[in-house]
Amino acid sequence: MAAEKPEEAMTFGELLELIRDQQRRLSVLETAFSYLAFSHDDKSAQLMIHSLKLESQNQNRDEETQKHFAQLAAQWEKRFSPVITPSAE
Repeated sequence: MAAEKPEEAMTFGELLELIRDQQRRLSVLETAFSYLAFSHDDKSAQLMIHSLKLESQNQNRDEETQKHFAQLAAQWEKRFSPVITPSAE
């Protein structure tokens, strides 16, 4: 594969395999990161949400990356929002 020999051109099939491998690795990272939310207490979760929101407004990042940070912050907010149950009266 060209990754091992940078002077050689990569075939289309090799490129597709590299993309598939990167997609699998990204999927593993996303899944692992989603489980991190369960190990945080409320205070550290709120700090994480705040940090993600700041990253979503970081002008050094492109618009799509900012959008992904905002979506992740929203997911964490949903996960850590207090569950309100109606009281029986």
